[in-house]
Amino acid sequence: MIEKILLLSNLAYIASCGTNNVPTFDQTKKTFDCTDGMDVTMPCNIMLVIDPLTSMTYYNIKEDERELRGYRARFDSNGNLVTLLPSSQLPLNFSSFPPPVQTDGHFRPIITINGQVPGPTIIAHENQRLVISVYNELKNVEGVTIHWHGMHHKDTQRADGVAFITQRPIPPNTQFTYDFYASPGGTHWYHAHSGAQRTDGIYGALIVKDTLPGNMYDFDYPDQHTLLLMDWQRDASIDLFYAIGSSLRYWKEVPGQDDYVSYTVTRSADGTVVGPLPFWSGIINDKGRHYDEMNQTNIRNSNLCNFNVSEGNRYRFRLIGAQALYAFRFSIQDHRMTVVSTDGSPIIPIEDVDYVIVNTGERYDVIVHANQTSGNYWIWAETLEVETNIGQGFYNSISKHRAEAILHYDESDDASIDDVDEIKTCTSSSPCKAINCPIRYYGDIIQCTNADEFESVPDHVIPQSIYSPNDTVFLNFGFDGESTTSGSSINGVNFRFPANPPLTEYAEFQNSSDMCPTRGCDHDVATHCACTHVIDISSQPRGSVVELVLTNRATDGSTPNGAPHPIHLHGHYFYVVKIGYPENDTSGLFSAANDDVECVITATNVPCPRNFIAVENQNGGFKQSLRWRDLIRPAGIDTQNRFARKDTVIVPYGGYTVIRFVVDNPGWWFLHCHIEIHQLEGMAVVIKELPKEIPTNNLITCPGAGGSLSNLRVSPLIMIVGVIITTLCVYLA
Repeated sequence: MIEKILLLSNLAYIASCGTNNVPTFDQTKKTFDCTDGMDVTMPCNIMLVIDPLTSMTYYNIKEDERELRGYRARFDSNGNLVTLLPSSQLPLNFSSFPPPVQTDGHFRPIITINGQVPGPTIIAHENQRLVISVYNELKNVEGVTIHWHGMHHKDTQRADGVAFITQRPIPPNTQFTYDFYASPGGTHWYHAHSGAQRTDGIYGALIVKDTLPGNMYDFDYPDQHTLLLMDWQRDASIDLFYAIGSSLRYWKEVPGQDDYVSYTVTRSADGTVVGPLPFWSGIINDKGRHYDEMNQTNIRNSNLCNFNVSEGNRYRFRLIGAQALYAFRFSIQDHRMTVVSTDGSPIIPIEDVDYVIVNTGERYDVIVHANQTSGNYWIWAETLEVETNIGQGFYNSISKHRAEAILHYDESDDASIDDVDEIKTCTSSSPCKAINCPIRYYGDIIQCTNADEFESVPDHVIPQSIYSPNDTVFLNFGFDGESTTSGSSINGVNFRFPANPPLTEYAEFQNSSDMCPTRGCDHDVATHCACTHVIDISSQPRGSVVELVLTNRATDGSTPNGAPHPIHLHGHYFYVVKIGYPENDTSGLFSAANDDVECVITATNVPCPRNFIAVENQNGGFKQSLRWRDLIRPAGIDTQNRFARKDTVIVPYGGYTVIRFVVDNPGWWFLHCHIEIHQLEGMAVVIKELPKEIPTNNLITCPGAGGSLSNLRVSPLIMIVGVIITTLCVYLA
């Protein structure tokens, strides 16, 4: 097996890679395989230790040595890791130190799980009990929670892991155990759900083994062929958030000049916004490389991951979108894919796919047929940014804004690969095939199948009630308020996390002065409105169907100054019923918002400011002001199609997405944009479902301590600063 593959033009290397008292743990253990020698009846005990480390630094973490002394490293010209210190200054046992966390080859603060980024891959049987102990060893008073993204947690919502919704964050030097059953099957993941910790390294794959219908693949190696995609930043996530929320802005050096220019947002093929902050690097699993735009070279001779296949066989690859912001379009040089599952739910296979667009929070399973000449082939995950936006689709992409890896054939002894400018060629006579596009029009060179066109497999029985929703709720994901700092909102309201989690401290929660509507929310779009926004569907009985119309209308619906939002619902699969796209001109550029939805008061196709979206009614709640235009439901929305199930879906800018779910899982379920900065700014709500049936057993009010924070208010900013407030829990006990 080839361990390193030389990138001929940039002298970087690709290392063999997989998705892999404080108690002792093995830094080199990349996988917890609960199916190895265990059946579904046997609980699986796992330990995850959260540590603050630095990338490109050797550590040897031991139970009795928590100082975490590190030794910096770099890549030499041959792509080998070398230390900055001479060997005479290294400890005698240095040769036993595990390799450092590489990411993109730069030094930066990171947060690791068992000394790794991403954390170890967890593999389980469907319905197997997982008992996962999380130890918080952060030294900066940051609380931690872990969300098991894709798990529905029926009867175990206490394990959903949303800070201040289902639990208090785990204080430093404290342990908390998540105990739940792995369901549903498929490709899922886990990640931090407090502050900005996810994009600093607290994430990993969670694979619940299932069997797809039909004989579609020969091998399924989740420990070898799971790809976590991440847009990695040079600075810690908290620093980026501060820059976004201040007047500091972003500044870039001018090539060849001793000067700086203000960063200008990048745009997609239809002219809408893609990059409100600069792209730095892309990583796949634990490796990537940064492209220096100043010198037009890839700096650092970083290793990249290679994924091994054998000629003639078909392999199941699992793609997980862990990004902070950027959507990636995934492709493999000279190979087409068959898409067989999304967010863990099987769909009727979509064959001969060139590009899979993966948003943060989404998962796609694809079959890769190793049917090419033995050798090495590029794997790319490119952003949707373009240099210009004159309807040229993918083919004027910003150079090197991508994550990279290598598909390697075991039969090949070739240890090199050339850099190329592109790995796919799409023309009007030979168009490429893509899935999950955030815009409708890519000219005649891209043919796209989107989420509302996916179909569930015949084995899945769609409840007949899905076709007759009992209630419809309109939610607008937009930017209102004084600035973008306070602008990320749903129905004009920035979500404020409560001081008391409703699941564990309901009496204190319901008496909070921060519940919507609250003082300061005068529904004037020029002011900042922040409160704990709850969508109460408790009047809907078990088995009923709720329809959510997720809109994406900005302050000015006639300009392209907005972006798509990937929306994630906890605790459920939903059915994707319809996606409504904005209007485009003849060149493919955004021209106007979709007019299927209107504002009740204005009754014209203009954006809805807060005072129209969220109007306080006589009962003290919010009433809707968005509705279907002229009360006419769009064509096709009530047809009995075989809708696919997802838990994360894109809402196009200027458009809408219609989803439906069955009311069958009691709990307080978070619904939010999965772009990190949008969720932290307040683009979220909580859905209150079947409250009388919410289990009350084994609820812990304050991990490792006890006490009350009922007199404290928790804003998104406090969450960002590290959920410092939670540490007080220890002292108030």
